[in-house]
Amino acid sequence: MTSSRKEVIADIEAGTKTNAKNAALYAQAKIQDTLSGQRSGTTRRVSKTGEPHTASAPGEPPAVLSGDLRASITTAPSPTSKSLYYVGSDKEYAPHLELGTKKMKSRPFFVSTIESVLREIRAKLTKRVD
Repeated sequence: MTSSRKEVIADIEAGTKTNAKNAALYAQAKIQDTLSGQRSGTTRRVSKTGEPHTASAPGEPPAVLSGDLRASITTAPSPTSKSLYYVGSDKEYAPHLELGTKKMKSRPFFVSTIESVLREIRAKLTKRVD
């Protein structure tokens, strides 16, 4: 009976880790989706290429110019927990876009997307439990 109990616990832990990783990857994809598409801000010519670029308006997610921010959104396992994953960006300017600065209003893309993903995941889990 002891080995059966250990097997059940191992199965639960493995399932929890898989679900956490899948949820983090889903959140990563949703954030990257949020960082795609047209924006409604000011249109200007890009200095390097001369091509027109429409920036984001305050309150909109950032407009894509190079794609560096979108590409920087990654998922990584926690070094301290088997069932915890981190989703984020290593770009120094990411928090400035999300929260704004003294000179620029926020271009939120992260927190609102994570909140939406968490609502979806909770709804799916609730449905599975019911």
